[in-house]
Amino acid sequence: MNFELEELSRLIRVQVLKIAGTDGGGHLGGTFSCVDILANLFTNHNFNFGFDNEMSPSRDRFILSKGHACLAYYSFLFYKGKLTQNQLESFGNDGGLGAQLDISVPFVDWNTGSLGHSIGICAGIAMASKLENKSFKAVTLIGDSELSEGSSWEGIAFCGDNKLSNVIVIVDRNRLTVTSRIDNDAVYNQLESKIRAFGWEFIEVDGHNHHELKQSFREAAKSKLPTLILANTVKGKGVNFMEDNPIWHHTRPTEVQFQAALDQLETTNKR
Repeated sequence: MNFELEELSRLIRVQVLKIAGTDGGGHLGGTFSCVDILANLFTNHNFNFGFDNEMSPSRDRFILSKGHACLAYYSFLFYKGKLTQNQLESFGNDGGLGAQLDISVPFVDWNTGSLGHSIGICAGIAMASKLENKSFKAVTLIGDSELSEGSSWEGIAFCGDNKLSNVIVIVDRNRLTVTSRIDNDAVYNQLESKIRAFGWEFIEVDGHNHHELKQSFREAAKSKLPTLILANTVKGKGVNFMEDNPIWHHTRPTEVQFQAALDQLETTNKR
């Protein structure tokens, strides 16, 4: 199973790179850091995101808060047969797929762009699920800088107060913003004790280890409390000259860099 997930992650990274190309834009660093998380989440049997039936009222909802990593989601939807090759190749063109997610795209339930709101959105979705006596979950993947937003903590407090066990927040903890590093700052110093004080479950994992991710998702799906999963990742994961390098937040590769990255993803990373 882990081999299959590693191969799926590799294929998604290859597809992301090809879509972005050398002039298509995209945020390769923060996209590559969350690929393993998404590949594991969307194939995890503890969730039903309704990829076979988007109109199902009981499907679990997913919000990619860091919408600038949309190329990973587009690529997964392509592999699930929900986007065509032509749609993928429309990325960045007028009328085509955008650099942020919007609800015109299949399986996108919320327009992205402004960060720090998805926990509150998930709280509303989860509360609706409870009030309607349904059991669907609300899952969001956020960037680690989003926990600096006050609105994130308002959502965390609401979920804890209302014991919304069907809310799961995954933090892509790659430690890099657009221009700076986020290490043990005021937010992340003793983060676990803070999250637990708000009435949440807290799980920390290696965000590139599929065994740990799978186990964390299983625990979160069965938890009686809302759950925050801190997934430690590497920005630019999979391409050595992009890894942990802040310039790859939105830098476009040259032809030489593109080919070098593609060679790594198609050979070095292939098991």
